[in-house]
Amino acid sequence: MKQFFLKTFVIISVVLLVSCAQGGPTDVTEDIRTANIEFVDAFNANDAARLTAVYTSDATIYPPNSEAISGSEGIEAFWKAGFEAGISSGVLDTQKATAYGDTAVENGTFKIMAADGSMIDQGKYMVIWKMVDGAWKYHQDIWNSSMPLPEPPADTVAEMADTDEETSE
Repeated sequence: MKQFFLKTFVIISVVLLVSCAQGGPTDVTEDIRTANIEFVDAFNANDAARLTAVYTSDATIYPPNSEAISGSEGIEAFWKAGFEAGISSGVLDTQKATAYGDTAVENGTFKIMAADGSMIDQGKYMVIWKMVDGAWKYHQDIWNSSMPLPEPPADTVAEMADTDEETSE
């Protein structure tokens, strides 16, 4: 009888420990959509400082056709330069976000517009979020254009053809 109670106690203890352990992946799509409101509001206000506050202090961004940029100062300078170059507004559409403890992974699509409403870029993105002091913050941010590359100028194409002929001789 003692063995039975001991085994039962061990089994119940294990079940309780397992059930209290951190669970598997959790869908946080709506939480991340809500957190993205601040990003989009700051972006559309062309407020680089406010936009940077959405990132962790040690965040890294991976813009297309550029080196990675880390830290608040670099990220703020990047966004400020973008706004000065004519970026006016943007839209994010979170497709899915999944949390693994205090880290979440989001994927979605974006559109970036100029002041006249013309589209500058559209594409897809992935963000790794970190929970910091009870709030989700961007930690790793990468995005890529889905727009086709522009055609190179005709003189560049001719120059490339000349170079190809020289190297094949």
